[in-house]
Formats: sequence, structure tokens, C-alpha cells
Amino acid sequence: MNELDWTLLDEPAVRRAIGAAVSSAGRSFEGITELDDLRQEAAILVASNATKVRGYLEDTTNPGYLSKWLWSRLVDLMRPHARKANSTIPIQRLEAVRL
Repeated sequence: MNELDWTLLDEPAVRRAIGAAVSSAGRSFEGITELDDLRQEAAILVASNATKVRGYLEDTTNPGYLSKWLWSRLVDLMRPHARKANSTIPIQRLEAVRL
């Protein structure tokens, strides 16, 4: 198992990438998850993929790749929750049908 490297969260570029990814994913899954939860998931992704994150940080020709990668991973994590939320029928709709 890979070691977690939480020190990457101190990097300003990492904090900016997390902010951008969380903001974008948060808009896509509004009402399904909280921004704080997405931020925590992004922090775990960064810490658990330290080598990959360092590679993105070193790639100065493509500075947006880190935030795109984080956004993609967050979306992958949230899709099953969104599917479940979308397949759930609110009680108000059920009651309206019975009337």
C-alpha cells in the first residue's frame, strides 16, 4: 500500500487545484453532496497519489492537469451516489400519485 503524503496539501498549487475541482464537481452534484465532503475526498486523493500529484506539479506546460485529474476522480466517486439519488422517488411524489 502507498504511504500517504499529507504535506502536498501545503502546496499553494495543490490547494488551488483542489478548490477548482471541488467547485466544479460541487456544481455537478449539488444537493447530493456537500463541498466539505468533496474537499476531504480531494485531499485524500492527493495524499494517496503523491507521485502522480508531484508529476502534475512538475509539468509546468500543463498547469491545469492536476485540477482536471482531481475533478475526474471526484466525479467518478460521486456518480454512483447521483444514480442512487436519481432513482429514489420522494415521498411527496408517491403521495401525489395516490390522490
